[in-house]
Amino acid sequence: MGRPGGTGIATYAQGLLDSLNAGGIGAACLLDHAPGQPPPPAGGMLRKLARFARALRPGMEVMGDTSPFCPDVYRVAHVRNATWRRLMTLRAPAAPRVMHWTSPLPLRLEGALNITTVHDLIPLTSPALTGIDGPRFRATLERLFRTMDMVVTVSETTRQEILAHFSLPAERVVNLYQLVDIPASLLPAIAQAPPVAEAGCLVVVGRVEARKNIERLIAAHAQSGTQRPLVIIGPDGDDRPDCTAPGRTPVRRVQWCERPSLLRAIRDAHALLLPSLAEGFGLPIVEAMALGTPVLTSRGGATEEVAGGAAMLVDPTDTADIARGIAALDSDDPHDPLRTRLVADGYERAAFFSAAQQGRRFVNFYHSLGLKGNAAP
Repeated sequence: MGRPGGTGIATYAQGLLDSLNAGGIGAACLLDHAPGQPPPPAGGMLRKLARFARALRPGMEVMGDTSPFCPDVYRVAHVRNATWRRLMTLRAPAAPRVMHWTSPLPLRLEGALNITTVHDLIPLTSPALTGIDGPRFRATLERLFRTMDMVVTVSETTRQEILAHFSLPAERVVNLYQLVDIPASLLPAIAQAPPVAEAGCLVVVGRVEARKNIERLIAAHAQSGTQRPLVIIGPDGDDRPDCTAPGRTPVRRVQWCERPSLLRAIRDAHALLLPSLAEGFGLPIVEAMALGTPVLTSRGGATEEVAGGAAMLVDPTDTADIARGIAALDSDDPHDPLRTRLVADGYERAAFFSAAQQGRRFVNFYHSLGLKGNAAP
């Protein structure tokens, strides 16, 4: 696993780490810096030259036992992959039984069973929606798939896309989903967090880019007739959609906030809107359901799969359909049957991704690889 951070992949890695350790299967993150030291800086000509020189070598050494690290390993591996189209091989004094790469990194660990998690194939299935180079992405995956023992996905949608785009035996590609858990111990911090959005607003969470369908959503918001403000929480993505509201109902951007404030915004919202054009999973869908907030999301693909019948589904390419969905969720009646059903079904669906249920899936998968831990009923 890699460096902790704030991305969806980091959330996935932390959930996997916590689940395995809770299940009695000892796990640790592979850091790119010595414990207690800061991560290596990204820039600087001398540092880039040093990475290039290290990428010439086909292998790197992992140091440390209980807290393994390999200095600057992730950036060096990317340089090697981009320049020579080769994976970087790591060696450790005592290799673990399993090395689970929590995203498609151009790395493998010698002497271990290597697993990579692929979160989506958007650069291949919807290349216009991402700044990632599609041919290079495909080439990297092909190199990985030749050397990885198993490939894990976070949705059945992505698993089926991999099987359709690559010549892989179906038994080597496993969908495990991912952990999305908001423990009760976090609820007081959420309640006390500084608010970043008005209670009762319609909230959008994620990188602000074309893939998230922002411009069509803003138009649908104006067309729906709602008087609720639309609050978009997330940084700029690969492109910069026009976030100007065409109507009088306000649209507001929040480019960054602490996680408790983000979860408070979702909890206090009238609904979460995620009519994305492409997703590998859709983390905010489950977060909103776990917090009792109704969800509107896209029909088809991973979003419908993850929602599991517990969300209002719309055609993400049809502004009028999105507007109708927003209008259907706009009621202030606390006994509105649609909202009541979505909240109840949402709680039930969110439990599927909880620490108890998702942790069991992770641990059972590792048991199938021959690793021992606590019993997973």
